Amino acid sequence: MAFLLLPTYLILHLCAGFALPYRRGFKPFFFVLVEVAGFDLERRLNRETRPQPVRFIRGTIVGLVMGGIGALAGYEVMYISHMSYGVVAELLFLSLCINFMSPLKAVRQVLRHLGNNELPLSIAAVQPYLREPLDNADVHTVIRKTIEFIALSLNQFLLAPVFWFLAAGPVGMSVYVTYAALNQAFGLADERRRYFGRFVRVADRLLNIIPAILGTALLAASALFVSRSNPVRAVTTILRQGGLYHSSYSGWLIAALAGGLGVTLGGPVRYSADYVEEHPWIGPEGASARLMPEDLSRAALLQYVFAACVIGIVSGLVILRA
Repeated sequence: MAFLLLPTYLILHLCAGFALPYRRGFKPFFFVLVEVAGFDLERRLNRETRPQPVRFIRGTIVGLVMGGIGALAGYEVMYISHMSYGVVAELLFLSLCINFMSPLKAVRQVLRHLGNNELPLSIAAVQPYLREPLDNADVHTVIRKTIEFIALSLNQFLLAPVFWFLAAGPVGMSVYVTYAALNQAFGLADERRRYFGRFVRVADRLLNIIPAILGTALLAASALFVSRSNPVRAVTTILRQGGLYHSSYSGWLIAALAGGLGVTLGGPVRYSADYVEEHPWIGPEGASARLMPEDLSRAALLQYVFAACVIGIVSGLVILRA
């Protein structure tokens, strides 16, 4: 039944996403719930007066406890799913954990505002999803950061939770979403969260290894259906430059999209005046980082191709399993 529910939900979500109005910064509810709890726990427990080993232990305990709560929530859904009308509970839980249409529509909003020369509104559409402030960014930077957001959001809000649902049911999906949200809350490796968030960063990377590998393959394959894109170039860029990022799986995804589209992404990421991650520039030789709305339009089309591929693959697995 779980295999049948998943493609049903994905198709319903796709259709509802086109019909429902755009909501700025909308994320899956379960993700937001854990993220808000993570912000609060970090604020309360990660005191700067504490020694770093204590902060590391506290962060590890928080990660383990929250992961356990996430697993328990998934187990409860799995238990309820065997009862009468349990399918409703499972569909509801899927809606709380998987939401890939909001990022797709956010990218469309960025494109629409750029077309109207409304740069601040373009920034406002994508900023809720990013930890890096874009207040003083120019058009090229906003486009580049939006394309990078595409690569990461397709994994975080679609492929990875789908993979873990298929691999381990509601428990696997809820655990993945829990650690993805905690990583968003306090996984940044700056001076304040370097030790407190170490366990969560490691857990997030481990849970993303297989989905990210699958995601890079799908991003490369999706380039077949987008103008002036090249899957071979995507694979070459992944192999040569994908492992250069601090978070390797993020580098794989960004390299796949940079190579596929034939653009340059990456570069230093300034989270605050005190913390900058010196990521390398990633892209094919001769590609430019001065991106234009046409480049973002091609990336947006690739989003839909990617989502269609995921839905098609999941549906195919259902047919094979039947």
